[in-house]
Amino acid sequence: MFFLRYLAFQKVGAVILEHVLLVTCAFINVWRLTPVQPTVKSIAWSLFSAFVIAITFQLFLHLKDAYDFAARPSTSKFLLGLLQAILLASVFLFAIHVMVPGMSVGAANLTITLVSTSLVLTTWHFSVRAYFRTSNRRSNILIMGTGALARALATEILRHREFGLAVRGFVDDDPALVGVSIVNPKVLGLNTELRQIVAQNKIDGIFVELHDRRGRLPVGELLELKMRGVVVEEATSVYERVTGKIAIENLKASWMVFGEGFEVSRRVLLQKQIVSFSVSLLLLLVCLPLFPLIALLIKLDSDGPVFFRQERVGQDGRTFSLLKFRSMRQDAEQKTGPVWARPDDNRVTRVGKLLRRTRLDEVPQLINVLKGNMDLVGPRPERPKFVQDLSTAIPFYALRHCIKPGITGWAQINYGYGSSVEDAIEKLQYDLFYIKNISWALDLLIVLNTIKTVLVRRGS
Repeated sequence: MFFLRYLAFQKVGAVILEHVLLVTCAFINVWRLTPVQPTVKSIAWSLFSAFVIAITFQLFLHLKDAYDFAARPSTSKFLLGLLQAILLASVFLFAIHVMVPGMSVGAANLTITLVSTSLVLTTWHFSVRAYFRTSNRRSNILIMGTGALARALATEILRHREFGLAVRGFVDDDPALVGVSIVNPKVLGLNTELRQIVAQNKIDGIFVELHDRRGRLPVGELLELKMRGVVVEEATSVYERVTGKIAIENLKASWMVFGEGFEVSRRVLLQKQIVSFSVSLLLLLVCLPLFPLIALLIKLDSDGPVFFRQERVGQDGRTFSLLKFRSMRQDAEQKTGPVWARPDDNRVTRVGKLLRRTRLDEVPQLINVLKGNMDLVGPRPERPKFVQDLSTAIPFYALRHCIKPGITGWAQINYGYGSSVEDAIEKLQYDLFYIKNISWALDLLIVLNTIKTVLVRRGS
């Protein structure tokens, strides 16, 4: 059984188990250190305090990428992130204690609780990483094919040891490639030698790159091996699970039509619309007091309007006027026409740089959500000129218009800014993954990672 298939569920399970562990540890300390006789009220209050402590620690762990279980326990990035998360969570909880004394136990008791919780948390994270890296026997993988997708898949598996997979090599139908190193493993033999290669290398699974293999695929041998317990999967599906994106180089329409996913039901779209409208209205009310200050800063910094309107392509190819706080000079495209935005764009004003770093320039798009042009989560809307060019250059590009565009999306949290056709191709692969797997759980994950991106100003 491949660890890869269940990795995401084990990660979620690890986070849930961690939460239970933290709540239990904090509850025992808070309750034990509370100088009153146990009552229903005191037990309930201790449980609430423990829950607040656990959630606070986990939020800061999330901000510091502590749930990247691929990191070795000894790596400096993991150690630094874990230490920073623990210190920041402790400071935050002490700040709550100072500002709202009634919301916490005493300072001494809180210190003891935080220290013990931190020790438990540190031990847990070292243990869970050791488990993810050593508890499962590594499954021996054979990749059939040596094309771009096969090489990319092998590279990703080699980078992520936590998947529990080991690429033993490749097979191909070109005798000249036998013995040649591809990425790192080499071509072990020809397709006609598949049975012997599987037996000699104790192969657990075969990932097949189907591109240009009509009439040359050893279907009989693959079926026989599958009946003997060897897992046989198409490389496109495996690549999707490993990377969180769909490779479009060898993508076939039949894979999307007959495979799982790509089912954008009315129920899902209605749920997204209701949640997007409600959350956007709340966020707009919270941010509204900032509008006069932002407008004043924009006016003082440069000539031009406060708001910037730009035509974008939305659901079903319909255009709409996207609303943002102006972050560029008024004449930014007067001579050049539509051009790709760049992270270091010299057309951006001083205030505009601040707005972009904090993502405040995007806040007026909440009005677009209320008007029904956008959702909170979805593919980012592009300009008509770019859509026309990209639809011609990139297969399946129009599929991203089957749902409403979003203020944030799967591509945004995984890739960031795009300033070329190559970037657009990369982002489309993430957009297709989102459309294929669209759900409220994926939307929640995107929102949580967007909050992290904004707070740590990653990709600004």
